[in-house]
Amino acid sequence: MQENDIAECFALKSIPKSILAARYAYASLGIAMAVWAALIPFAMDRLQVNKAELGLLLLCLGFGATVSMPVAGSLASRFGCRAVQIVCIPVYYIALFLLSFVPTPLTLALCLSVFGAMSGTLDVVMNVQVAFLEQAGRRRLMSSLHAMYMIGVAAGAGVMAVLLQSTDNHILTTGIISALTLIAMLYFQIYFYPKSSCKEEKTPLFAIPRGIILWLGVICFFLYMIEGVLLDWGALFLHTIRHVPLSQAGLGYAMFAATMMCGRLFGDRLGTRFGSKKLLFCGVLLSVGCFWIVSFIPSAYAAFGGFFCLGLSASTTVPMLFSLTTKNTVGSLSSSIAAVSMVGYMGLLAGPAIMGFVAHNLGLPSVFITMSIFLCMVAGLLCFLKIKE
Repeated sequence: MQENDIAECFALKSIPKSILAARYAYASLGIAMAVWAALIPFAMDRLQVNKAELGLLLLCLGFGATVSMPVAGSLASRFGCRAVQIVCIPVYYIALFLLSFVPTPLTLALCLSVFGAMSGTLDVVMNVQVAFLEQAGRRRLMSSLHAMYMIGVAAGAGVMAVLLQSTDNHILTTGIISALTLIAMLYFQIYFYPKSSCKEEKTPLFAIPRGIILWLGVICFFLYMIEGVLLDWGALFLHTIRHVPLSQAGLGYAMFAATMMCGRLFGDRLGTRFGSKKLLFCGVLLSVGCFWIVSFIPSAYAAFGGFFCLGLSASTTVPMLFSLTTKNTVGSLSSSIAAVSMVGYMGLLAGPAIMGFVAHNLGLPSVFITMSIFLCMVAGLLCFLKIKE
């Protein structure tokens, strides 16, 4: 990054406001995802589709994100992080609002594809923005800003629940949240990273992982799998294997998400003290232990404890991985982050499906045993790879 770019971005002592704007961007992404999660039952009822058909429709969100991520790095380089965010955030929330009332499966699929594409693009561009903010401000921010996404999810879910209780109108509720989020963007957008931030970088249109970035992407694939597997299989495991009532089975993932959010708030301080690679390695090893607790101790309390501790141990792994990506770029920084994000997101999408095959053939406990084996492989890779701090 050039010195004149730093001067442009942080003129008039705007570093704190730029960080505040980045926090808002991450939170806005989480808010929208929480609102969409609340809209799924309404969409299913409105369109009269079964669970299998809904599952196919939901793939459109992942498809949109996966297609957009390889291009997002190039967009950030050519037009700047600020310009991409100013365009994508409104489109993101307009698509969200449309999802609350579109009348046919086809229109839902189209809106989900756009919603997913904007989500994937923003995910990459915001990580690029944070990397530049860390360089310019000479401080770690990646972990605490990733925590803002989860805070946004919690806030979005809470506000959605309160408004639905008050209005009993999901379209109006979605419209209110979308409008308020976009109004806030009018204030924060002037502090997003500037247009010229990475304009001088030569970035290919599609970010293809290669060299050390390919291996970091593989690690990201397995780290993203953790959240996807717990979200899709955690409650089922607690109910069928540990005999937790259905009404309480969802608490396992809730505990995981809550402790992950808390852990990420302190991740930057820990990264500064111990280093990104060491913190990532320790987090992976502790996560292995948590999966063993869930798998081998035949107690519901042990399973809940394992999910609780897993949130803490895994909380800093993804932020530290992205911090390492910024220090080990191949080509431009934006293309490297885009490539790692793309491969990682594939893990989030494919992980539950892979584990579904494992659960069908070997049983539900084998899902978490398999995840521990994958994470042991990740720990081995971290020992083997020459990663710069």
